[in-house]
Amino acid sequence: MSESEAPTLVILLSSCAGLLVLVLFMIFRIFGRLSRIEGLLAQNTSHPESSGAAPSEAETSSGGAFEAFLSEDPARRAMSKGEQFGAYRRWRQEKGLNWSNS
Repeated sequence: MSESEAPTLVILLSSCAGLLVLVLFMIFRIFGRLSRIEGLLAQNTSHPESSGAAPSEAETSSGGAFEAFLSEDPARRAMSKGEQFGAYRRWRQEKGLNWSNS
């Protein structure tokens, strides 16, 4: 190897090392994002009842369907909000109050 090729070789090796560090950095970022998404999915699947939407203001107002649901069984008021909403959706399905009765 001649003296004129040495600086070129050093430049190429340092460029490859820099690119390798950049690729490793990007891989760690991807793994970090993936683990965050997995955590969110695990959290979401552990509470399936809480993923539903809350009843609208019209349903929760006095005389609304949600109040009628709660007044039928006083034990329903002691349930957590997620359990209440899940039971309310089933109650609406049984009463035929949903748009689709499937």
